[in-house]
Amino acid sequence: MLESDFVLGIGNRWANRHTGSVDVYTKGRKFVHVDIEPTQIGRVFMPDYGIVSDAGVALELFVQVAREWKAGGKLKDWNRWAEVCRERKRGMLRKTHFDNTPIKPQRVYEEMNLAFGRDTCYVSTIGLSQIAAAQFLHVFKPRHWINCGQAGPLGWTVPAALGVCVADPGRQVVALSGDYDFQFMVEELAVGAQFKLPYLHVLVNNSYLGLIRQAQRGFDMDYCVQLSFENINAPEVGEYGVDHVKVVEGLGCKALRVTKPEEIQPAFSQARAWMKQYQVPVVVEIILERVTNISMGTEINNIIEFEELAEKREDAPTAIALLD
Repeated sequence: MLESDFVLGIGNRWANRHTGSVDVYTKGRKFVHVDIEPTQIGRVFMPDYGIVSDAGVALELFVQVAREWKAGGKLKDWNRWAEVCRERKRGMLRKTHFDNTPIKPQRVYEEMNLAFGRDTCYVSTIGLSQIAAAQFLHVFKPRHWINCGQAGPLGWTVPAALGVCVADPGRQVVALSGDYDFQFMVEELAVGAQFKLPYLHVLVNNSYLGLIRQAQRGFDMDYCVQLSFENINAPEVGEYGVDHVKVVEGLGCKALRVTKPEEIQPAFSQARAWMKQYQVPVVVEIILERVTNISMGTEINNIIEFEELAEKREDAPTAIALLD
């Protein structure tokens, strides 16, 4: 985006959480915005050219004109520009292969990329886990990255995943929740048991409201967002509070807990076996380190990297852009 001088938006919102400051986001770039709803054009900032159109119709016309221009030798060669962008990306790859215990979330997403194939449909809702997953997970098909309610209300992950299972029984559904999102509507797992709706739910548990904690961090705050306590009925969970395995089992589903990176793949394999055997949702709870800050910033030219970057392929083995 920072290397661009022209941006074409089709059916998007350009919400302020996406742009940051409009003057920084738009500086040095021309914008064309296509949307079927006229009030969306110019809602956040006025594009240089707005087009009210169905997205499919507009795309067909754009492709037609592009082919005509290509045949007429009017298209510029952007190969060098693309290579410059790729080179810069290679120098900014985020490391994922951490062997830490408790587990770092980046390692979880690396293992998910290894375990789940191109047909996987991810369902998530809101939080630091959803933001991190959007940065690290690979999604290959339309409508296979589902942010319930446009990254909306907490807790929708479970019912949304069940809804996908009902709407498309053949789809491979993997849900992702942080612990607080999971607790909001965990009771809906009983619906999955009742109606035999198997899917795999990855629960990343740091016993924190991670997104709120990171947002407070800039104000030297950390107030009432930690969810940890010593569970007198489950000393094995330590300071992580809620025993999610018992809760899930009480709702008629299956669950297992992971505390080491090398346990993640076997846990996914066991979850698949249980899904096939019992035809119920299976939760894989992964115990994370308590505090992790995910790359973000208030401006697109000021993204803060809190973790070390990858220096060799082994540091980010599932990265799309290769280091060597």
